[in-house]
Amino acid sequence: MRPTLATKISTAVLGVVFLALMTSGVALYSSWKINELLITTVQDNLPSVRAAEELEIALLEQRGMVGSYILDGGNREWLVELPERERSFREWLDQARSTAHTPREQRILDELTDVYRQYLSQRSRVISLYEAGETSQARSILLDDVYELYLRAYRLCETFIEANIASVDRSTTSASRQVRGAALLTALAGVVTLALGLFLLWLFFAGVLIPLRRMIGEAKAFAGERAASQGDELHAVGDYLRTLMSDMAVTRNNLRASEAKLSTAEKLASVGKLAAGVAHEIRNPLTAIKMWLFSIRGSRPSDAELDRKLGIVSDEVVRLENIVRDFLEFSRPASLKRAGHDLRSIVATTLELLRCRFDDEKIQLVIEPCAEPVRVLADSEQLRQVLINLANNAIDATPAGGEVHVKVAVESIGQAEPMAVVRIRDTGGGMPADVREQIFDPFFTTKEGGTGLGLSIAAQIMARHEGRLLLESTTDRGTTLSIWIPLTEQGG
Repeated sequence: MRPTLATKISTAVLGVVFLALMTSGVALYSSWKINELLITTVQDNLPSVRAAEELEIALLEQRGMVGSYILDGGNREWLVELPERERSFREWLDQARSTAHTPREQRILDELTDVYRQYLSQRSRVISLYEAGETSQARSILLDDVYELYLRAYRLCETFIEANIASVDRSTTSASRQVRGAALLTALAGVVTLALGLFLLWLFFAGVLIPLRRMIGEAKAFAGERAASQGDELHAVGDYLRTLMSDMAVTRNNLRASEAKLSTAEKLASVGKLAAGVAHEIRNPLTAIKMWLFSIRGSRPSDAELDRKLGIVSDEVVRLENIVRDFLEFSRPASLKRAGHDLRSIVATTLELLRCRFDDEKIQLVIEPCAEPVRVLADSEQLRQVLINLANNAIDATPAGGEVHVKVAVESIGQAEPMAVVRIRDTGGGMPADVREQIFDPFFTTKEGGTGLGLSIAAQIMARHEGRLLLESTTDRGTTLSIWIPLTEQGG
């Protein structure tokens, strides 16, 4: 028995619906599995990485205190906080043990415990010898045995971090394989769905539309307009097809959302890995440089030229420390300490700090007056950090003889509640289109030697204040950026 036209169309429609549901199910299942994998990766590995970083910091601080104690002629004030640092080290070591999830990581921590025990023993010996007057022997043990044990402990912390990063890489690879498999299955289902759709279209034209038009033509010739009501069936079929197309669009949106979540997790993992690498490569040399600078300055007669050179070295060390601080602030933002402030006062004191730079660059600072108080609930230090960043960027963009305008006001965006706003406008040459689209992206910078984190950190600070940082306009006559922060009471 030959299948009827209704059977053919019904079969084709049911096939399309089944494939759409199957594609949606595969996409949802893949999204759920990937999300679960990423959450597990973050919960299992990031606490371990942070614990290892804190262990490194605790080791570094203990080493610095003992070194400073020796260099400062046995000043015991350097040893006051040493027990607290030891307690912190043991707490983070316990935290690392609780988050370690492989036998290799447990072995690393066992070895680290043993090395740290030896390090404490040798360090106590150094202090005892120094207090007993055996300064030469104490220095020798500090520079040889204690330093070697410190390096071993530090390398074990780095090995622990590498083990966790390897686990993250394995999880990321597994997630990528699942995404590729889901994409392949979705593409295959899409091809089959397209084929069934074309077949359904052919059935519609060959089995419904053409015969119906022929029927309508014959009905018009025979009975006038009475046969025209058959067209309602075509509208119903069209509505049904549009519903199916809408389902496919929802499926594509779900896939895009899954890809966006995976991309965000990969960026966070990269930031954590980069911050750990920067701390490893820069912090130890900086500590050694600072210790030797302190030693040199305290063990030589006054010399103006040498003082100038040492000052240059010290300034460069501070600059490197600021770079490391920017990375750490981006990966581990400081907690907010909010209090009520008049925003005008914060802006005024911040600009006063930069007054010398405006004068040096021969740039006129124009502060537009605001008569009424503008009360906000904010962390004044972090807000000042944002303002300094924006003001410095405006100075960098403005040529000598130009102006930087700063205005504090109370405004609203659209129908939203009024907010406090600080608007900073320079008279520079503006930003190219490709730059303005990326200025808030982490690690994007147009400045030589810049980290590309200033505006990212500023935007992060404003978001944590429930406000925002906006690029309002940029032309060949200048750029305007603004920060928005909620008022503490209606109307300022």
